[in-house]
Amino acid sequence: MRTVVLTMKASVIEMFLVLLMTGVHSNKETAKKTKRPKFTVPQINCDVKAGKIINPEFIVKCPAGCQDPKYHVYGTDVYASYSSVCGAAVHSGVLDNSGGKILVRKVAGQSGYKGSYSNGVQSLSLPRWRESFIVLESKPKKGVTYPSALTYSSSKSPAAQAGKYSCVIESKPELINTRCVLGDSREINILTGQAPLALAIF
Repeated sequence: MRTVVLTMKASVIEMFLVLLMTGVHSNKETAKKTKRPKFTVPQINCDVKAGKIINPEFIVKCPAGCQDPKYHVYGTDVYASYSSVCGAAVHSGVLDNSGGKILVRKVAGQSGYKGSYSNGVQSLSLPRWRESFIVLESKPKKGVTYPSALTYSSSKSPAAQAGKYSCVIESKPELINTRCVLGDSREINILTGQAPLALAIF
């Protein structure tokens, strides 16, 4: 009789352990199913300016080759939103010319932006601009959801509509280079010296 009782106790314990393990396995499966989908990092080109992106903070992936001087950058550490996002990332040292992921955060406009040469990129000076941004390593903050798709501005900026502009004057021997920015839409170079006045719009 005692042997029968012990056998029954052993069977009950075995059943309890089986149910316990089944419950743990089931909870793990449920956790896997409810896991958040993987974040997709948007990709942008080297010529994309921060001012064209409406999102106040975002993570993007830059391609290789953004060190090219045709991708203009304005400022040092804090950049005018008229700058190339990826060009500024290379200038700041967060990225090299091979590209990669970065975190971009919009900040207030500055009364002036100082140009400098850094990491193979020559940034330009600008007297003032209404919006700025900084570039950081792509380490997401806890609890912050970053967009998988960026929102772009489709209309001209208020500055462009009002005809407001900023100019930078660079003096060189026998040449004065005046670089003007109209809103976010275009940049004008006025070259003066011994030659007749030349106006280039690009």
